[in-house]
Amino acid sequence: MTKNNQDRGLRPLAGDGQDGGSGPLGPIRDPLAGMTEAIGDDPSLAELVAFRDSRPDLKLFAREAKRCDDEADRIWFRLDEGNAVKLARVGLKIVALSCTAMVAIWPVDTIEDADAKRALAHETRMRSGETDYEMASMLSVEDAARIRLHRATFTVGELIVPAAPLPPSPDDRGLASWPLSRFDLVDTVPLAGGDASLDDTQVARWASITDAYPTISELVDRFARMIAIADRLQVLADGKPEDAPLLIRGAEGARILAYLAAARAAIWPAMRYSADAEAKLRLVSLVNERACRRDLLHQQAAIRHLVSQANWIAKGFRLGATFEMEPDWIPIV
Repeated sequence: MTKNNQDRGLRPLAGDGQDGGSGPLGPIRDPLAGMTEAIGDDPSLAELVAFRDSRPDLKLFAREAKRCDDEADRIWFRLDEGNAVKLARVGLKIVALSCTAMVAIWPVDTIEDADAKRALAHETRMRSGETDYEMASMLSVEDAARIRLHRATFTVGELIVPAAPLPPSPDDRGLASWPLSRFDLVDTVPLAGGDASLDDTQVARWASITDAYPTISELVDRFARMIAIADRLQVLADGKPEDAPLLIRGAEGARILAYLAAARAAIWPAMRYSADAEAKLRLVSLVNERACRRDLLHQQAAIRHLVSQANWIAKGFRLGATFEMEPDWIPIV
């Protein structure tokens, strides 16, 4: 476990999504569902604007993404203990990737948001030691494409360059722990060695998240509806300059809701030859259609990245029976 306080428990974003798991024990919820369930499929403009202005704590989501992913790797050594431990690892991976999706998809509104994206990008980077100088030319085409998509997923924009932490002055002490960056997930989520930290009760709680399986076809339908709303509001904004700021803000809210729904559809596993598997293929087609639209690059890249990473969840859920995707994406980077 990444924190030694056993009473805290691994319950990221439970309840209202802002307590970081400090509340009483209870069912673990999909963090993306908790963020979006208050908005129905036919939202008002005011609801969309309020959602866009809600400003979630992306640093909290980044910490929970790393914390759950760390724990999923630790529990790997207990997989011989039965199906509950295997499902607990799947649950941890689902929540970790869902928190990653939130950080990736939400636009940068503040420097703190940029810090969260850059920190999580650093912790999840692929083959970091092989992407520069002489090793770069030895990467496969597939790995090079994944690395470019990962970078695009967490981009903060060319004009947003957070300042580096202040260097120590001649009189400062505590140099051994002087911050190397503005926000470092290794520092905020310290590793803890020792025995596997989840007891049987916690394993059962994490395994139970797979019981709350969403209907993937409904999530894909929601993506299509929210994208249609975003496109319509954008056209209305283009035609009415006096109302453009409100309409554009609403379009941004609808687009975020669309891509969060797409993220859930991408992350949750589907059985082969099922309706959910067909829905995932339809999602790929819908996202591909957005390649030349106004959708933000990091949102489109995020879905491509999540689809790739979700294959590991599918392998852990029911190896050989779950649907794994290697889509033919339209290049965007």
